[in-house]
Amino acid sequence: MRAAHDKYRDQGFEVLSVSVQEGDAEVVEFIERYGLEYPFLMDRTGSLSIAYGVVTTPTTYFIAPDGTVVDGIAGVVSRDWLEGNITAHLTG
Repeated sequence: MRAAHDKYRDQGFEVLSVSVQEGDAEVVEFIERYGLEYPFLMDRTGSLSIAYGVVTTPTTYFIAPDGTVVDGIAGVVSRDWLEGNITAHLTG
């Protein structure tokens, strides 16, 4: 995710990470450890997880520039999945 963010952010690609289970200290430590520069949001009540049907973590959604959820995957995201969505929806 970090590599895609770094590669495509100047073209409008954005990453928002939503933490469901971890506390503030764990999230801050994770961000610092990996040098992440995209926003991390806290879903403290679980309402986002319920709204998006998240049943496991990680779960990743690709949201097109118009706000439409165009793809989603539970589990670890492959580079091919991410690049395919970027190509199809960001540049297309």
